[in-house]
Amino acid sequence: MILLFLLFGIGLPMLLGFCLGRWRPHWERRRIILFASLPFPALIAIPSLFLIVTTLLTPSSECGTDACGVAIGFGLMGPAGAALLTGVGIAMARAGLALARRAPKANLSEPFE
Repeated sequence: MILLFLLFGIGLPMLLGFCLGRWRPHWERRRIILFASLPFPALIAIPSLFLIVTTLLTPSSECGTDACGVAIGFGLMGPAGAALLTGVGIAMARAGLALARRAPKANLSEPFE
């Protein structure tokens, strides 16, 4: 589980940054970085925010002993983790974009031209 979390949190932004840097060279750097770094954190944050909103809208008569508080606390871990993964994803997307847009090396096959 943690391996998949790290793969999608670190590997996916780098791969998307590299691919978007190659396929969309006319896009500006900020746009590519945001598109590459936000998909996985959004998949984490949206269900967590849904959990928080539904818990807040639940009447107190339906909550057991501290059940709603625990649900809200659990729901707040999602946006916190998404914020952390967004920062890591931005760094990885920048690295992938730098790899995609680096200058090609000179032709080294004929050194005496």
